[in-house]
Amino acid sequence: MTRRLAIVAAAAMLLVIAAACGGGGGDDSERSVVGIILDVQSTSLTQIESFTMRTNDGETLVFHVAPDARPDPQEGFVPGHLRSHAVAAEQVKIFYREENGDLLATRLVDQ
Repeated sequence: MTRRLAIVAAAAMLLVIAAACGGGGGDDSERSVVGIILDVQSTSLTQIESFTMRTNDGETLVFHVAPDARPDPQEGFVPGHLRSHAVAAEQVKIFYREENGDLLATRLVDQ
């Protein structure tokens, strides 16, 4: 009985770890890219729907903001913050992951 309980506990722990790591069929490894913001689509003064970036390699990427992204208005994903970078053509570094074909931005660092 104790062995069975240990097996069930180990299986439950593996499920918790898989769920925490986003085991939902996407590539959850964090990546980063540097470039300039071209466009910001927002639903309000505080919520970004998506934003477009041109990387230093010339690639154009469209990001959505991850639900767990940093909410800090000074460094985070706030429409006004991203638009100020776009207007000034200032480079930013975006950390992101890919889930189900979408690029989800998790962190922004001013360059």
